[in-house]
Amino acid sequence: MKIALFGGTFDPVHWGHLLLAESARSVFHLDRVLFIPTGIPPHKVPAAAAPLHRLRMLRLATASNPAFDVSDWEIRQKRVVYSFETIAHFHHANQRLFFILGTDMLKMIPLWRQGTSLLNRCTFLAAERPEAPWPRLPAGMRRKARRIPWPAVSLASHEIRARIRQGQSIRYQVPDTVGKYIRKHGLYR
Repeated sequence: MKIALFGGTFDPVHWGHLLLAESARSVFHLDRVLFIPTGIPPHKVPAAAAPLHRLRMLRLATASNPAFDVSDWEIRQKRVVYSFETIAHFHHANQRLFFILGTDMLKMIPLWRQGTSLLNRCTFLAAERPEAPWPRLPAGMRRKARRIPWPAVSLASHEIRARIRQGQSIRYQVPDTVGKYIRKHGLYR
């Protein structure tokens, strides 16, 4: 079984996240993509929406894809959880583990806790980011990772939150179910 972990704050989840996950699933013939929202982000400012809201939005956004699932494991830890812990938790015999991220994060792996060793624990699937072009990554890192060919979408959660604060539309940036949830709960105002 081939499973990819896709972690992040997902604050909020948007079409770019979903398109990236589906592209990775399709290209690398993954059986499952497991979205893992972080409870307390280790390298970012605290999430704007509470973990429970981000978890619920992810479940709404992924409900229509039988290959997508959402785990609340990191949230339930109620502490900062590092990627090496998440990978260790989800690593099981008889499965091949993948980890989805952007090239901007991939190039930072040597700075992560137990970062360099992670390259041997699973296969990293990287979406190319303009600020971290694939050819500029160290050759050893490129050998350990795979680039995800996908129609890159220029969406960012922080921009979506700003649009909401300014009273602008976020239609076609997030799934309709997520947009309704955000309005219902008055998130990001």
